[in-house]
Amino acid sequence: MEGGFTPGNVKVSKPLDRTARKVKNMKQNNFRPRDLLSKEVAGICGVARLTDKARAAHAGEIGSYKYGADSEQDTAILAFLSISAEAFQEAAVRIDHDVKLGAWILDDCERSSEEVSKFNRKMKAWWQSKMPQDEFSKRRRQLSQQAENRRRSWLQRDKWWWQNFFRT
Repeated sequence: MEGGFTPGNVKVSKPLDRTARKVKNMKQNNFRPRDLLSKEVAGICGVARLTDKARAAHAGEIGSYKYGADSEQDTAILAFLSISAEAFQEAAVRIDHDVKLGAWILDDCERSSEEVSKFNRKMKAWWQSKMPQDEFSKRRRQLSQQAENRRRSWLQRDKWWWQNFFRT
């Protein structure tokens, strides 16, 4: 067949799983760790990000990100887990599956679910306090509030008009 479809000339590639994509991105020097509020590893905020940074630091592909004692976030998470940065990095590299790593962390840190919940709330509050509060964001919130107020006033006028129109 000329110019037609033949199954032999189609390359089918299976989709990359999340870990393979992370490794591929690290090799392309596009490394970006998961979000600080991600609770994908052990159900604790920041551990997934810490895991990505530990693995990238071990591979020498961390780029401009900081790991361990150089990072305020990492020191807070590692202190909560009672694990050194070196021990965590060794475990993150040795245990390549997030669920297994999470189980290891929970076994090692011996924290209750209440302590984990409290830590997660603390990390979320810390992250929100670090978010930039620029003038653009403030102005956008003001404008959306003004628009909401205008909608409400129009609804009140419309309601009044319909009520008074049918009274006569």
